Amino acid sequence: MAGVPMTAGKRILVVTGGHRVALDDFLGAISAVCRDRGWVWAHATQPTAQAWLDPAYAGCWDAILLHDIPGLALARGTEPAPIPPGPGVAEALVGLLDSGQGIVVLHHAISAWPSWEGWAEAIGGRFNYRPARMRGEDLPSSGYRISTFNVEVADPSHPICAGITDFTIDDELYFAPVLNDRITPFITHDADMSGALFQDTFDEVTNGSSTGVTCAGRNDDAGLHGGHRIMGWTTTAGSSPVA
Repeated sequence: MAGVPMTAGKRILVVTGGHRVALDDFLGAISAVCRDRGWVWAHATQPTAQAWLDPAYAGCWDAILLHDIPGLALARGTEPAPIPPGPGVAEALVGLLDSGQGIVVLHHAISAWPSWEGWAEAIGGRFNYRPARMRGEDLPSSGYRISTFNVEVADPSHPICAGITDFTIDDELYFAPVLNDRITPFITHDADMSGALFQDTFDEVTNGSSTGVTCAGRNDDAGLHGGHRIMGWTTTAGSSPVA
């Protein structure tokens, strides 16, 4: 991707890797969105994509879209294993955020770098594939479920919500921590967030399939302990806008 063209349209870097995804469908959607808007985009995969997440490349892209899970080894039938950032990786990411580079963290990318609490603080939350410690508390692993629910625009004035009204979708929901003092929601949902409805991810991944463990009975505070109805939020990390 050397020599990224400087154009009048927006320039987007899409980063994937570390989690299975219907890549052709996903990149097809990215291509369609960018084509409709006259934007250009490029795709990089982890772990080599990490080299682009460096202050040396700040400003090459109008936004970096993260749809990856670095820092976590995932394989069904094996406990999820956190992998600390390699030499210079955390420093490069902090430098990128200090540069003001726009970042979008999409879907499972909220699971990235579980051994580095600073990253959860930067992006406003984390989906924990295994029990973890956040803000001085020991937390259980996170959960998920698929459901049909209504998505509600919480901040119609935000540019991300331009042209969007409330809609119904069949999609994945997370029972996972958010850092309410760090974030401003722009979309929410109306789904039932009862913990008993959510599969425990550590149980499912470790055993290869669910053994029936759910998030029932957990301390649900719509924040650090899960149970919130926030689907999308913004925050600022360093000098960078993050969504």
